[in-house]
Formats: sequence, structure tokens, C-alpha cells
Amino acid sequence: MTSKTRLSFSVCAGAATLLLAACGGASTPPEADAGTEMAAESVSGEILAATVLHGEAGGMYQIAWDPEPADTSVRIEVSTDPDFEPGTGTEITVPEFAVNMDWQAETPGQRHYFAIIPEGGEPVKAAARLLPLEGGRNFRDLGGYATEDGHMVKWGHVYRSGQMSGLTDTDYAYLSGLGIRTLCDFRDARERVEEPTDWRAGDIDYLVFADPPEEEPGDNPMFSALLDPTATPEDVKASMAEGYWDIAIGEIEGYTAMFDDLATGEIPLAFNCSAGKDRAGTAAALILTALGVPRETVVHDYALSDDYVDYMAEFLNDEARAATAEDPTHPYGFLFQLPREKVAPLMASHPEYIEASFARLEADYGSVLAFIQAELDVDDAELAAIRQNLLQ
Repeated sequence: MTSKTRLSFSVCAGAATLLLAACGGASTPPEADAGTEMAAESVSGEILAATVLHGEAGGMYQIAWDPEPADTSVRIEVSTDPDFEPGTGTEITVPEFAVNMDWQAETPGQRHYFAIIPEGGEPVKAAARLLPLEGGRNFRDLGGYATEDGHMVKWGHVYRSGQMSGLTDTDYAYLSGLGIRTLCDFRDARERVEEPTDWRAGDIDYLVFADPPEEEPGDNPMFSALLDPTATPEDVKASMAEGYWDIAIGEIEGYTAMFDDLATGEIPLAFNCSAGKDRAGTAAALILTALGVPRETVVHDYALSDDYVDYMAEFLNDEARAATAEDPTHPYGFLFQLPREKVAPLMASHPEYIEASFARLEADYGSVLAFIQAELDVDDAELAAIRQNLLQ
């Protein structure tokens, strides 16, 4: 087990190696999220995919499903309990022959989960992946992904996010209904001071970890091309991919603690970094891999960050520029002196980054799962417990 610092957050309590420390702005959903898909075998009807998005109005949901055969009728049930069993939820009216619909919740400040039940077939559970937070950054649910052995990651049990200093009272009222018990903050001490987490959504264990050794930007392989005046944006992208595996190695302490709590059932659990795409993205990829989610889906979840957040717009805004200008010691102030197109790869979640990271882990350990078990101290019993806790 790893050493870690636990700060017990009550309702009134307040509270590196990161690729960026972007500032401000709420996340907005993309037009579609294939990550809510799961396959389901059935005797008669079958739902090939189900997608749920938040509509423009508060409490509005956009639900779509892909039935086989195409004329299969469905029932839809809804609940605020992510673990509800189909047949126990509240049935909502589905237009005849529809394959999509809008539904307005009577309790817009709560999170809702849906079961799409085809005639004669197996139900598919779905929810909106991105949480509808006014001041959230990339705060989303890891549920709904199918595993290679036919299970599905439970909705409402693990969340990933960026920094939370912008969360509003309305956001915390919404988060209070999720029952989050543990928050793993992978940011370093400076980041936590600059953008503090003032958790107000119930009692939690707030885990923070020792800072990594200090380094200059030039010491980080992911920054090497940025400092080369002759390097192109493609060179920067290649440099990012080459050094991206260092995140998994650098965050071993925090990732070990996270897997410890997943194994012991300290869930629902949330974890975050500043942007919500690099340290949090690698953590999510490791969790999904441990659960047996196919690599293609793992990469899909990683790349979704680019759909949910415009990191270039957030990072290059006037507030961020002013903050770094006032602090000559800011580790990323030099980025404002670089051409925008050269910084863009740093702000992205290109699939090549996590693919290159995992390729390096596979070369060094034999597989990503072997890395998880060897370096994050997850033995067979803990792996089985994690799967028991997070899969259905």
C-alpha cells in the first residue's frame, strides 16, 4: 500500500508535473458520445447502442437508441439510483416507432439514469457522460463502457475531472446527490493553492499526494520540442507522444492510492488533475484497462476531453495570461511566448498520446495490466474486488 495524505472534508471544509494549468470555463457536451454504447444480446429485440445527452434546458435529456430489428419497440425507465434494476424504475412515455426522444425531468437538479428495454430483449443502461455543471471542467462519469467479457462499467461509481475551484453552489447541490465518498487530487501543492478545492457536497476523504521532484521545462521530454525554435507543431506532437508514459510513472503514489480505494469499496470515487485530461486521463485509461475494457474504447474515452473542453481558449484567455505575467516563477509562463500553433499539441488529447504511453508500458512490463499490478500494487484479489465493485 502507498503512503498518502487524507484530509477529511466536511460540508464546510476547504481545501508536478502537469502538462498545463488552464483557467476557468464550464464544460459543454459534444453533439454525440459514442462512449455510452454497449452491446446486448437478446432473444427478440436488441439495442445496439444507446446515447444520453443533456439538452439545452435544465433537466432536459436527449435519449437515442439503435434497435435491431429497426422496428423493435422499447420501454424506457428512469431512476436517480445508478444501481436500479430494470423493472424497478419509473417508466416514461416513448413515442411510437421512435428511436430518439427528449425527456424533461421533474427534478432537474438530480442526475438520472435510464434503462432502454427492447421487446423480448436485454435492457441497456445509459446516462449522460458529462455532468451538467456550471463551473465544472471535464467532470464526467466513467460508466457505460462494455468490457471484453460482456460486462459493463457501472454508471455513477467513478468520476474523472479537472480542477474544481469554479464549482458553484448549484453545482455542489447537484454533486451532493451523487454520494461521492473519495476524491483523489493528483495536482501538486502549488496547483491546489492557486485553484483550491472547496468541497461542499458532503463528507469525503480528500486524498493529496507528495509533489514530484521539481524540474525545469527542458528536463521534461514532453516539452523538449517546445523549447526548440526550429521545431514544428508536428515535432511538438511527436515529443508529447514520446514522453507521455512519464505521467504513469510520475503518478504512481496517487494511482496506487486510487486503486486501493477502488478495491476496498470507497466509492463512488472521483479523481482530478488541473485540466482533467493528462494525469486524470491516464488514470481513467488505467482503470478501464484493469476492468477489461477494450483498448479502442479506452482510447476513445481519453480523446473525449478534446470534445468537452476548448483548452486553447481556456489557457490563452486574458485571465490566464495576467496570472502568469504577475508571477515570473510560474512554470508555464514561457508558453505564452510561443506561437499558438506550437502550443496547440500540448493542449490536446490526441489518441497517439495514450497509445504511445501504453506501448511504452507494454514494452517495459509486458502489458499495461502487468504495470498496474507490479507498480500500483494491485494483486489478483484486489483486481477481482475492483471488478466486483465496478462492473455489472
